[in-house]
Amino acid sequence: MQELEILGQKIVISNPEEAELATFAVQIVNDKIKELQMAKPFLGPQQIAVLALLQIAGSMVKDRKSIDEYRRELDERCSALMLEVSQVVGNKTSIHQQSV
Repeated sequence: MQELEILGQKIVISNPEEAELATFAVQIVNDKIKELQMAKPFLGPQQIAVLALLQIAGSMVKDRKSIDEYRRELDERCSALMLEVSQVVGNKTSIHQQSV
């Protein structure tokens, strides 16, 4: 069992496998909350929490788009490389067949 805290609210994680991930996630959330509290001290805890949530989710969406684009480019490059390899192998096979 592990106890974590966000904005003064205690959260208990009973699954040890989830505790490490939860600890990491809570650290990200708490860092974002501290950043927002310093930048916007006039906001209440609920507003800070919602803003932190939106900013973290926005970063995740941006990262997901970047990863998807990278995968698309990688797939295109792999396909082009596979085509080149098959053409080279095909040429060698036809040359070998002609010389036999």
